Amino acid sequence: MELTRVDYIIMKYLKKKGSTTYFESMTLKEIMSAIKISRPTLYRKMIDLQKHGYVGKGCKSTNADTFYLSAKGIQIIENGGMVND
Repeated sequence: MELTRVDYIIMKYLKKKGSTTYFESMTLKEIMSAIKISRPTLYRKMIDLQKHGYVGKGCKSTNADTFYLSAKGIQIIENGGMVND
């Protein structure tokens, strides 16, 4: 998967907010408050990032899905966007 600028911004925001574990995950609404992107587009991006192991699905917040930055995603952010597969 080739990461886009928006993918990187999303992952960087998750790390900045400390959303790196199952229980510290964020809802789409929380992410959308800082990143100006439509809900359907953000959801598609999160599912794609999850499929490639950069983010994980966290615990439910009422009925909302939540997401957190995985170890693989943290590595990308700490390496300045460089993918080490």
